[in-house]
Amino acid sequence: MGRGRLSHGAQEQEIIAPEKADPGKEIGMTDQKKTPAAAPDIIPIADNYCFVCGKDNPRGLKIRVQYFPEEMAAETRVTLPREYQGWADVIHGGILSTLLDEMMAHAVWRFAGPGLTLGMEVRFHHPLKPDEAIRVRGVLTALNGSRRTAEALITRTSDDKRIASAKSRFLLLEVNGGGG
Repeated sequence: MGRGRLSHGAQEQEIIAPEKADPGKEIGMTDQKKTPAAAPDIIPIADNYCFVCGKDNPRGLKIRVQYFPEEMAAETRVTLPREYQGWADVIHGGILSTLLDEMMAHAVWRFAGPGLTLGMEVRFHHPLKPDEAIRVRGVLTALNGSRRTAEALITRTSDDKRIASAKSRFLLLEVNGGGG
């Protein structure tokens, strides 16, 4: 029960469940190689069904993104209703984290190319109440080979109060132009 196989196309990777993993071994590491599991080949396809920006997702946020090339930034303004709260009268931190990730991803994709979030660190500065308008801005901050870093900030528009911020690392994807 502690082990399983993850398959994606012709690739297969052994995964160790957290409750059965050996002490001292990182979760997601394989027994044989003791190296992080490799990301499967992924072909990025924008199908307008993204939870955050997809216009065709009936339950999505359907945000609109503006780009600022001189700053390598992506930005949106949104007001989140009560349906996205966690504790009473406080927007859920997972929703705020999702918005931060989305704006960083938009900045990376627009100004560096398609990529995947490798890791993200989020800080919550002040609670956000439902129906308070916010600005979410992501900025591409560094280029390093196939890796990119980005930062994002959520501010309340009424008083510019910092609500949450994040830093992330992205891995650029190789996109083949050939059919296959």
